[in-house]
Amino acid sequence: MAGITDRPFREIAECFGAGLVVSEMVASAALTTGHQDMVRKLGKSGTLPHMVQLAGCEPVWMAEGARIAEAGGADIIDINFGCPAKRSPTAMLVPP
Repeated sequence: MAGITDRPFREIAECFGAGLVVSEMVASAALTTGHQDMVRKLGKSGTLPHMVQLAGCEPVWMAEGARIAEAGGADIIDINFGCPAKRSPTAMLVPP
């Protein structure tokens, strides 16, 4: 949940009994180029297993992003190949 599950949120969730928390979505391509915001999102919080949500669609970037996340301490990597986006009713009438 981009913009929601940042480190402070995950720490609070753990304090209230969460058994597992997941990082904000980390863009694999941006992570591999060293984008500071993506690197920051890799940070571990609390004592729970460290779960990173990695997003992207290019195999090369996803593989490298997974290697970086693992090297950064990720215990679990959640692969996100794309989230559904809201479309306006008129946009649904036009073929892609």
